[in-house]
Amino acid sequence: MLDIWPGYEDAVGQRWVVVPGTIRAIAEVDAGVAERVFGSSDAIVLGGWPGATTGQAWASSARFAEDVETGSIPKVVRVAMYDPENWEQTPLAERLDPHGSIEAFCALARSNGYFVLITPHANLVSVPESIHAPRARETREEAFLRSGIVEVSAANADAVEIQPQKMQRDPPAYRAFVEATARLAREVKPDVQVMSGLSTHPGYPATTEMLRSAWTSVRDIVDGHYLSLGRHRRLPDVAAAFLSETLRTRD
Repeated sequence: MLDIWPGYEDAVGQRWVVVPGTIRAIAEVDAGVAERVFGSSDAIVLGGWPGATTGQAWASSARFAEDVETGSIPKVVRVAMYDPENWEQTPLAERLDPHGSIEAFCALARSNGYFVLITPHANLVSVPESIHAPRARETREEAFLRSGIVEVSAANADAVEIQPQKMQRDPPAYRAFVEATARLAREVKPDVQVMSGLSTHPGYPATTEMLRSAWTSVRDIVDGHYLSLGRHRRLPDVAAAFLSETLRTRD
């Protein structure tokens, strides 16, 4: 495993995964906050950013294998992220066999020296004809926790990021889901890094207080977060204010 995050145990809750567009939008609001949070190797930036650890994301394990075969992955990439979800970007065969596709991605990524991050979405259990589909009176999240997807991810990867951002306006529910997934992951691999998603627009506009409350609720559980502004880079001012608060807490 690449030691890209030295000393991460001493800064629980302060690791971030983002895309460059998120940083640029936040920097337009508060350049100082953007530099402090994302300008060091503690941050993984999917596409690269000065001072940060460079990562690249794939929604398809098969596409990743093609890119490895053709040598098209930039040499600066140190983190390989697989984001299987119930969407067109992930081939149907991979959505129907998330265990196998996660194992294949991790094996290839690790054999090529990458730090491996898996970010499976709970909606994988909603794929038509999935063997992991919710049972009677079972929620999507309960089916996801039963599916074994978290355990397979933890067993084969260096880090797992779960995506409960739609729950962030309900901190007890957010914490409960994060805690349950973290427990499953660490029962398989005690030293696996666990991260959870936060978003300024996970289907509804978030507030700074909403993000802070969700973040605070899991600080004792996770090693960091994937921070998203949504598809249209919404509410960067909310993200900047929230990150400013996390810096004050850390300081």
